[in-house]
Amino acid sequence: MRPILFGLALLALAAPKVAGQSCLVPNNQLVSGGPGKDGIPALTRPRTMGAVEGATAWAPDTLVLGVVIGGEARAYPHNILWWHEIVNDVVGGQPIALSYCPLTGSGMVYEPLVRDRVSDFGVSGLLFDNNLVLYDRNQPETLWSQMRVQGICGAEAGRKPRLLPVTQSTWAAWRALHPETTILHPDTGHRRSYSVYPYGTYDRLDDSSLLFPQSFVDPRRPMKELVFGFTQEGVSRAWPYGALGERAAINDHVGARAVLVVWDQQAQMAIGFDRTVGEQTFEFELEETGGFPFRLRDRQTGSLWSLDGLAVEGPLAGTLLPRLATFSAMWFAWASFHRGTELYLP
Repeated sequence: MRPILFGLALLALAAPKVAGQSCLVPNNQLVSGGPGKDGIPALTRPRTMGAVEGATAWAPDTLVLGVVIGGEARAYPHNILWWHEIVNDVVGGQPIALSYCPLTGSGMVYEPLVRDRVSDFGVSGLLFDNNLVLYDRNQPETLWSQMRVQGICGAEAGRKPRLLPVTQSTWAAWRALHPETTILHPDTGHRRSYSVYPYGTYDRLDDSSLLFPQSFVDPRRPMKELVFGFTQEGVSRAWPYGALGERAAINDHVGARAVLVVWDQQAQMAIGFDRTVGEQTFEFELEETGGFPFRLRDRQTGSLWSLDGLAVEGPLAGTLLPRLATFSAMWFAWASFHRGTELYLP
């Protein structure tokens, strides 16, 4: 996971020994990413600033991971996450563990409670199928696979943290949706070139290279294409960014669950909702306004809905659609961690 400096790619180092531990994955599939434990420094309760100050600090097209908890919105720029990968934070009074793996393009948020104790996570220095492996600073021998969403070594092997909703979008789009948001300040206390993507051409759609061993590759989509994914009771489904057009409201199912995927290409934003409220399942269509943020209308009652999932006009005004714990990732990684995933194609 060390950045590619001076144009030189890293070679995988020898598989580290995870001695005396019970692991759910073969030791030879846990490889060193270069730096050792905490060689990539996670952030804890980093400095933030408001949207007005953030509008001058970060370019409008900066990609961010956004969370809303307890009425508080916060954005985490990819530019910072490239270099730190994990942020231990508190939003809306709730502790969260936000992680981003640059090698798999996966941004995820967990509820960091382990046996009723708030855990503080760090970067282990290990990778599993090119994906970030976290460790719990309260139990340093315990390793967690980011995209497997599970403890894989140590006392908590097999434990699954609760996954929380997160939105990936441009900073401009997130700010338009949440004018009162805060965003991480570029002064993190570390000296890093946050304006520089440190992995060369790695994230380009036409770049099929991987830096480390990969156990499985699904050829159905380009390896580095971003997909939006959700798993329900063992059934996984992915919506490829490249198949969604300029703007879409997709009424779909994952297993028996009726879901709504809302997409905007310019905003680089996908959001997932449960489209069943009480005993009624709704179908949605775009309410075209030409601008952003746009709105949705349900076909059953004609109510108008915001991109927060809130009915703002009509018979259902005040009703809120449940958010899904979805996230985006590169296709090769999503398909590897969700073997046999369903794939949305219009």
